[in-house]
Amino acid sequence: MRTFNLIPNLLTTSLATLVLATSALAQEPPADGPTTPTAAFMKELDKNGDGQVSVDEIKTPQQQRFTETDANGDGAISTEEASEAFAKQAPPEMMAEMKKRGMPDPGETFVQNLDTDKNGQVSADEFMQPALDSFGRMDANSDGVASAEEATAFFDELQQEMQRRMEEMQQQHGDMAAPPAQQ
Repeated sequence: MRTFNLIPNLLTTSLATLVLATSALAQEPPADGPTTPTAAFMKELDKNGDGQVSVDEIKTPQQQRFTETDANGDGAISTEEASEAFAKQAPPEMMAEMKKRGMPDPGETFVQNLDTDKNGQVSADEFMQPALDSFGRMDANSDGVASAEEATAFFDELQQEMQRRMEEMQQQHGDMAAPPAQQ
C-alpha cells in the first residue's frame, strides 16, 4: 500500500487527500498487513499498544514528516520543498498525468492549502493543524484518545463524504458533457 507521507495526515479531509487516501486504501492489502483503514491507523500510530491513539501519537510522525520535508532546515516548507517531496513519493506516471492534464503542481497546492498566514511557506504549526483538527473530530467523546470504535466511525464518515463528493463530481461532469436541451 502506497501512502503519501507529505500530506499532513491520512486524517485530513480535503478532497485531494481523500482521493489519495482512498486510492491507497483501495489497493489490494498485503497478506500480512491491515485490511481496514482503522487497522492501518492503529497499526501505524498506536505505538504503546494500548488500543487507542493519543494526540502525542498523532503528533510524533507529523513532526518527523515535517522535518523530512523541510529539506533546508529553516523551519518552514516552501513550495519547492513540497514539490520535491511529492515527486519522490508519487509514481512518476501520476506526476506526468497531472502535468498533462494541466493540474497544478501538488507542492503549490499543498502550500496554498496549509499556509494560513499567507507568507508563502508552511510552518510546523500549519503542517500539524489538519491532523489535530481531524483528531479532534475523531475523538468523539473528547477524552484525549481515539479508540478503534471512534476511528471506525470517523473513517466510515470520511468514506461516505468522499462517495458523496464523487457522485457530485460525476453529476457535474455529466451535466457538462450532456448536449444542450433542444427547444
